[in-house]
Amino acid sequence: MSGVTTVELALRVVVAAVAIVGPTVLYLGLWRFLAWLRDDALVDRLAARGAVEEPRPAAVDVLASATAGIDGRRCPACGAPVVAGATRCRRCRAEIHGKDG
Repeated sequence: MSGVTTVELALRVVVAAVAIVGPTVLYLGLWRFLAWLRDDALVDRLAARGAVEEPRPAAVDVLASATAGIDGRRCPACGAPVVAGATRCRRCRAEIHGKDG
């Protein structure tokens, strides 16, 4: 290490820091950009302008709507849909009685 000056050492440390931190900063920037693209309000505005097609529901939304409140019951306390066979509300944990009420 006798041939390395303080300036060269500082330059190497800066280059190493950029090499380590740079990809992380770029990844986080990409992540924020993708989150911005996923923004529902942005998609709605673009669909209203005709720039993109009207979004179709995601598979997970279809599955959730198909399984929630199958028999049409609602929680007497909060009004949330109740899954068939449930004894307690998923939202407020209130006790759910049979289909007769």
